[in-house]
Amino acid sequence: MLRALAHHRPPRSAWAGEIALFALALVVYQASRALVVGSPATAFQNAKSLIGFEKGSGLFVETSIQERVLDHVRLVEGLNLFYLSAHWIVTPLFFVWLYRRRRDVYPLVRNAFLIANGIAIVVFMLFPVAPPRLAAGREGLVDTLHTVSDVDLHGGMLSGWFNPYAAVPSMHFGYAALIGVVGFAVLRAWPLRALALAYPALVFLTIVGTANHYVIDALAGGLVMALGAVAVTAWRALRGTNPAEPQMSNCSLAR
Repeated sequence: MLRALAHHRPPRSAWAGEIALFALALVVYQASRALVVGSPATAFQNAKSLIGFEKGSGLFVETSIQERVLDHVRLVEGLNLFYLSAHWIVTPLFFVWLYRRRRDVYPLVRNAFLIANGIAIVVFMLFPVAPPRLAAGREGLVDTLHTVSDVDLHGGMLSGWFNPYAAVPSMHFGYAALIGVVGFAVLRAWPLRALALAYPALVFLTIVGTANHYVIDALAGGLVMALGAVAVTAWRALRGTNPAEPQMSNCSLAR
C-alpha cells in the first residue's frame, strides 16, 4: 500500500525547507494550544463525562495502572522523564531517519502528520478536557510529575507553552502510533519491527501511568492520526485520476 502511494522523492537540498515546515508547524501547534484554552468549568465537566463514559464501557483502567506504577518510585521517575522528553526527541529523529532512508514514503507520512495536528487543534478548541492529573483526584489518580519529580506543568515557563485542557486527543500517543505503524511497515528486521511496536505501548503506559491522559485520549490520538493518513491517501487517489499526474515511485518497502 505504501509502495502504491509513494510520491516523488524530495531532493536532498530540500532539507532546509523540511526543517522550516516542521518548525512552522510546531510554532502554530504550540501557539494554538496556548492561546485556545477552553473554559475550566467546561473542561472539567467534559472530563467528568469522559470518565463516566469510560466506566460505562469498561475502559476506565487508569487507576489500576497507576496503582501498579506507583509501587515503583524509580519507574515513576523514569516515566516522568520519558513523558517530558521522548515526545520531543524520538519524533524528530524518526522523521530525519525516514527522510534519509525512505524518501519514497516520507511525503505521505509527513502530510498525514501535519493534517492530524490540524485536526487535533480543532478538537482542542471544540472539546476542552481537563487531564486526569487535574480532574480525577477523587478517583485516586495523582500528578506524578508534581508529586514525584517536582515538575509543575501549570507554573513558570512551562505554563505558557501548553493548553492544560487539551487532553483529547493525546498526540503523545498519536505520534507514537504513527512511528510504530510506519516503523513496522518499512523496517525489515523483526527485532526492529518489534521495537517499533513497543514504542507506542510504552508511551501508552507513560501517559496513563503518570495521569496525563485517559485511555480514550490515546484512542482518540490514534484515530486522529489515522484520519490524517486517510485524508492524504484520498487526496492522492483523486490526484491519481489526473492524466497529467507524474508516475509514482515503485520503490520497494524492504529497506
